[in-house]
Amino acid sequence: MLQLRFKACGAAGSRGETLMNKSRVILLVVAVALLGLSLLAGCRSAHTTSAILYIEQEQYQKAVDVIDEGLQFNPNDPEGFYYQGEAFSRMAQVAIDENDFLRAKGSYEEAYAKYTQAREMDSLNWSDRVAEALEINYVNAKRQGQQMWRDENYEEAEGFYRLAFAALPDSLGAIRDIASMKIQQAEKVQSQEDGAETAKDFRTEALALLDQVLVSRPEAYRLRADKAYVLTQLDRTDAAQEIYDALLVEHGDDPELLLDVVGLYSKQKRYADAGDLFLRVADIFLNDDDPQNDAQLKGMYTEAGFNYQNAVDYPRAIGAFNMANERDVNDTNIMTSRVLLNLQYGQALLTQSAEVMIDDPARSTELETEAKVYLQRAVDVGNALVNIDPNNADGYYYLSQAQSSLGDAASALQNLTSYNELTGNQ
Repeated sequence: MLQLRFKACGAAGSRGETLMNKSRVILLVVAVALLGLSLLAGCRSAHTTSAILYIEQEQYQKAVDVIDEGLQFNPNDPEGFYYQGEAFSRMAQVAIDENDFLRAKGSYEEAYAKYTQAREMDSLNWSDRVAEALEINYVNAKRQGQQMWRDENYEEAEGFYRLAFAALPDSLGAIRDIASMKIQQAEKVQSQEDGAETAKDFRTEALALLDQVLVSRPEAYRLRADKAYVLTQLDRTDAAQEIYDALLVEHGDDPELLLDVVGLYSKQKRYADAGDLFLRVADIFLNDDDPQNDAQLKGMYTEAGFNYQNAVDYPRAIGAFNMANERDVNDTNIMTSRVLLNLQYGQALLTQSAEVMIDDPARSTELETEAKVYLQRAVDVGNALVNIDPNNADGYYYLSQAQSSLGDAASALQNLTSYNELTGNQ
């Protein structure tokens, strides 16, 4: 008969040594083989051994209960608490499979409590195993949340993210993910009819979640940036400005941050500042080692141009659109903007020239000369535009206006006729 002398850990004084019967020995040997554990590594209570077998048999509540019985004799058994954590972890997964998220959340919370109790009792021997077990629970729930988010099943995604947080409340990544998802949901419904209030609700929820995380991580860069972004969308621009000002000092070379700040400047109608940031991002992209960013340069220059245009800063708007056109010489939309801006600036300079003619004739002459330079550029770009795109009605119209301002009446009439033919204005 196979016999094994077994001593209960921490209970020798009260229970002594016990000679296990053959069936218990066989069950123990099977459990050890299944789990890859070695009895030589230390003694194990009979209750924990039974619990391991119950876990293998998917009788998780029995595993918890039998360890509770053992803990009455030896309340300082980290291994017992660890395997209770294992049992509760598996209960959580069963509850998930049964679509009972509330029960799963409770089981993950119990698992976390048991695991951490084992670690606190004997950190030297249990820290690594507890950390691994907690990470498995966290990653499994978080991965399912990510999949649901990708499929736009937002309610289910939030459920799994909250399970991930219950499984590992030390990590606030799941809460941050929920906040990010709320931000995305707000962007999605914003453009829908009557979607403004729903978007506001999502952003308010996101803000509360970000604040929850920031309590323990007040200096977290990305979280602060996300908070400032949400505050901007909620029109709390002063609070957003305060955060962004600090972040720009610390991370002024982060394109993602700079583009977020553009949103704030747009809300504040600081169009020239927004244009500056687009050019700053373009400069970063131009000088980095990522070739994929080169494809974004045209867009950055174009956005800068539109913002300078809104700020009625013609020289910088023209310069930005010129750089955008250099990235794509056949982009007729950019060329149209270039014609218009050169025309508008040339005409504005002519107006200024007329206004100062009496008081400052010399300055008036300088302004008129400068105006003609820009008007001629409008003509040159306009001719190139209609050659590339003969059906571009706006191109003919702006070209006609520039030629008229330069005194070329015949060419202006010809291009105005082409505009009228294309638009049906006879």
